[in-house]
Amino acid sequence: MILDSHFHTLSMARKGIAGLPADLVGIDAGTDPGDIRERIKLLPSSPSVFFSIGSGPWRLDDEGYEGAEHERELLMADIDEFGADAIGECGFDNHWHYGDSKSAMELFMMQAELAYELDIPIIIHTRDADDEIRQAILSPSFRCRGIMHCYSSGPDLMWTALDKGLYISFSGNLTYKGNAAIQESAKAVPADRLLYETDSPYLAPVPMRGKPCRPEYTEYTLSFLSELRGEESAKIKEQAIQNLYSVLGRKESVRKGI
Repeated sequence: MILDSHFHTLSMARKGIAGLPADLVGIDAGTDPGDIRERIKLLPSSPSVFFSIGSGPWRLDDEGYEGAEHERELLMADIDEFGADAIGECGFDNHWHYGDSKSAMELFMMQAELAYELDIPIIIHTRDADDEIRQAILSPSFRCRGIMHCYSSGPDLMWTALDKGLYISFSGNLTYKGNAAIQESAKAVPADRLLYETDSPYLAPVPMRGKPCRPEYTEYTLSFLSELRGEESAKIKEQAIQNLYSVLGRKESVRKGI
């Protein structure tokens, strides 16, 4: 069985990476309203392949962006038609500096509230934005469960996220040299909140770094985690699969038509 808590089937297909492992357990992550119409055609009928619908911070620079409330209408139209196992990915990105900080906060908090209303988790994207995500998740309005996807910060932010009931998911960048802060977080995260992912087709782990990534490559990240934490790979995988089911609140996708 392969666990990959976050991958992008549509982006994989656009890079010529076809198909998913038959024994995959994981989440195909949305990035923009409407992308589910293409993604749904690529997803296998397996009940253990879950999917999210969301609006990432890059939407703020899209010519069609008309504000958080309009974005909610677009997301709800997708959810009404296709269902959803999670909201996201969504969050903050100070590497590319999309939009302005006020609009970014409004877009994220709208989706956090939507996740809470629907009783499904939120998938959080944060890049060079520790202050912003800390402010958001410490807000009284943030009441949903969720996943800090591709966790790329130190233990301080991680403990704040854990205190808010969030799960911490590590990607292939965990295996890169110079990422000591991420590795310290991976050592310290409680076993019952740990997830791992590829973010395929991006961030392939060592020794596949630089190549288009695919869900099977989580096995390299798992091996790195095993050595880092001094725990058996099989034990980490078994617990992480249970963690994924726990944060989702189910063991089968709610995708309409399955």
